[in-house]
Amino acid sequence: MLFSVRLVSRQPSDISPEAWQQVVGDQLRAVKSHYDQGKIRAMYRETGLGVLAIYDAADPREMDQLLAGLPMARFFVETTVHPLWDMVPTLQGS
Repeated sequence: MLFSVRLVSRQPSDISPEAWQQVVGDQLRAVKSHYDQGKIRAMYRETGLGVLAIYDAADPREMDQLLAGLPMARFFVETTVHPLWDMVPTLQGS
């Protein structure tokens, strides 16, 4: 099942720049792991805003667990997730 996932995070004022960079590094490793496992099909940086990714998860529960397990999860100020379905087969059948 495909999901469109938009994540926006902000560095809290009570975290030092060094500590924040550690969180960012942990996040990048976790996202790379999702990509290597085939859970992320595509990922885009929204300039000045956040990240937009296309995830492939078994179901909404797995999608929720993937996001909750990210190191930056507690720093997301916006999380938007939408299930997707592929319209190409419908177009090809017309």
